[in-house]
Amino acid sequence: MTGSFEDQVAAVTGAARGLGQAVAAMLAERGAHVLLLDLDGAAAEANAEGLRGRGLKATGIGIDLADEDELAGLRETIATAHGGRLDILVNNAGGWRFGRAHEITLTDWDWTFRTNVTVPFLTSRALMGLMVERGYGRIVNVASTDAHRAKPNLPHYAAAKAAVVSLTKSLAAELAPQQVLVNAVSPGAIATEIARQQDWFAERAKAIPVGHAAEPQDIGEVILFLASPANRYVVGETVIANGGTVMV
Repeated sequence: MTGSFEDQVAAVTGAARGLGQAVAAMLAERGAHVLLLDLDGAAAEANAEGLRGRGLKATGIGIDLADEDELAGLRETIATAHGGRLDILVNNAGGWRFGRAHEITLTDWDWTFRTNVTVPFLTSRALMGLMVERGYGRIVNVASTDAHRAKPNLPHYAAAKAAVVSLTKSLAAELAPQQVLVNAVSPGAIATEIARQQDWFAERAKAIPVGHAAEPQDIGEVILFLASPANRYVVGETVIANGGTVMV
């Protein structure tokens, strides 16, 4: 188990549900003040309220992370409410729309790259200066196993997540001299509440070499290590955590 995040400030995107919700809770349980960021601000605040009800430190914030003006406002909020301190950024927000190459519209393509690449880029760019100013920070991007394999029914999503892997390396090279370490995680199938309701989920889980999908906390533990002070030397890497489905 990763150690304490006491007194650290962490921002988790896509924290209204699923993996983001789980990671935010894990960070709060280990002492961090967590900012739960999501387009669904009501759900993000409901999660934060639940954490506060357990005596933990959490704030829900509704935000469009593709809007640079809103990101500037978020930076100002952190500067005001937390003294400019941001130790951790987990870029978890993402999404997909199924479709093969001949079915994908330009709207689908643009939405997929905006959601999965533009959002983590803009969020990192808006907030990384807070880390650079203090000479410490951890950024963890959530990619996907699909970044590392052919995906005929999700080629736009796979391409976007491969771009996240590349972006991770470039940001890592820029920020490592300032002691801001950037890494990524590529999860496989995760047993979120939404995934369990999908027709494909049960069959896909059976095909995973370890015999089951990950619980959100399984991926969360990998993210928390990369986001912790215990990680002092892993830089620009993407950890593939998929139960052996794809091995690189």
